[in-house]
Amino acid sequence: MRKNIERMIGLTLCMGMLAGCAQTPESSLVRQKGNKALDSYKEADDKDVNMAGNASSADQTTASENTGTSDTAASTDVHPDNASAARTTIRDLINAPETYKSQVTDDTSKLVVNTDAAVEIPDVEKISAISVTPAAVTQDLLDGITDAFFSNAKIYTADSYYVQTKDEIKKKIDELKEDVANGNLDPNNWGTDDNGNLIYDIYDDIDYWENQYESAPETRNLVEGRPAVGVQTYSNTGEVMEDNAFTGIAQLDDGSQYSYRTSSWGAYSLEVRIQKIAQKDGKEIPSDAVWSDYSSSSPYEKPTEKSIGISLDDAKKLAQEKADAMGLDDLNQCGWDYAIQTSIGTDDNSSYLGSGYVIYYSRTINGTPLTYTMDAGGALEDMDSTMETWAYENLYFYVNADGIDSMTYCNPYTIGETKTENLNLLPFSEIMNIYEKMMIVTNADNLTYENSRVFNIDRIVLGYARIYEPSTDSHTGLLVPVWDFFGSRKIDSEYDGETYSDTTDWPTWSFLTINAVDGSIIDRSLGY
Repeated sequence: MRKNIERMIGLTLCMGMLAGCAQTPESSLVRQKGNKALDSYKEADDKDVNMAGNASSADQTTASENTGTSDTAASTDVHPDNASAARTTIRDLINAPETYKSQVTDDTSKLVVNTDAAVEIPDVEKISAISVTPAAVTQDLLDGITDAFFSNAKIYTADSYYVQTKDEIKKKIDELKEDVANGNLDPNNWGTDDNGNLIYDIYDDIDYWENQYESAPETRNLVEGRPAVGVQTYSNTGEVMEDNAFTGIAQLDDGSQYSYRTSSWGAYSLEVRIQKIAQKDGKEIPSDAVWSDYSSSSPYEKPTEKSIGISLDDAKKLAQEKADAMGLDDLNQCGWDYAIQTSIGTDDNSSYLGSGYVIYYSRTINGTPLTYTMDAGGALEDMDSTMETWAYENLYFYVNADGIDSMTYCNPYTIGETKTENLNLLPFSEIMNIYEKMMIVTNADNLTYENSRVFNIDRIVLGYARIYEPSTDSHTGLLVPVWDFFGSRKIDSEYDGETYSDTTDWPTWSFLTINAVDGSIIDRSLGY
């Protein structure tokens, strides 16, 4: 289920991005990124520091006049009482309003972008460009995570916990042979392939389990363990697949159990996943149970505090206690959403398991937060690429009435030197011109298979994002200010004479990301 959901989200994102790439014009909106962009920020240290602070009143007036759009004038809330006062904050310097409202459409009027949004800007006087690298994975870091969750628990290696004894395997073999005797050659109901052959080969499965029986132990001997730096896993060809690798089962005193996995692989300098697998009474949670952020397109009712059984404040408190215990005082809560836990089961139908909250974390640097989005980053431009990639730093908790049910922590950052102390940001009006043009451009191709696509943007956020150039250096990035646009998207389409409508309103899905320094479009999935 988890893979299916991630694939669905990924395909949806990719379709939009691929369509956008096909339509992106060769214009000033598509500027150099990666290493060349990094070089330009370094040069700006000499040329542009304090330029924003020296902007004239005439410049500010011009920016204010350009804030409106073709259909509906923008809200201009430009602090008239302070017109003659010194401009000290970023909002003043770029002449940004508190709210912004507009509507733009394509030539067919089937693609509509409605904007009625709060404009969220950190209350700071400057924003810097700052170097960032993956943090070293240390034993202290792994021990801190382990002790925060499982200081009073027994942790067993997954290999020892899940090993099957001879008796268990014999029972499985006997069941399969009984199916054969009864003529039931497809007990899992997997069906046939295009050639009419059964997808599941019960005879091969019997052979497999008979081979496993030969080396299986008479009894299960549990082995205690915990994550350790440098432990590796290998492929059948002897290649290292993971570093800092550990997979275990933690048994708590209250009877609940958690899966616990750490690894460093691919785009992930570190990935830690903790998931409850059994309740306090020992009742097992389905192995394919998955949490997902609530969307209005969900077939289930929207959770409430009453249906969840714990208040949002109490859920946030539980998450913060764990974050503090993990030693992650450089990250702070930056948002939340309702969440649904489901399971596919054996009948391929989603079943409701419960509801809760998801609590997001991010870091703030010199008063400016890294904007949290649902995109993990670290993607490749194409499937044939051999580049090393680097996913984003991430920390989030799923909390229900029983406490913390799941935690994911990925790719901790080390914040480096400041490359440019005081960046010169583009005026807000220019950013809005880019936004309104590129929302149309990057979504235009979708109308070849959709009847209509309507965006309703309700948040415009200025914050940090990490960019990098994986083709030359996948372990050094730059924190730069960007604009993100959040809200909802409704698609109406038709298939086989049937009309379908789908609304996507995940609060952390950014529909467009614009570099606040040069106006270039940043692909969140790629990281540049």
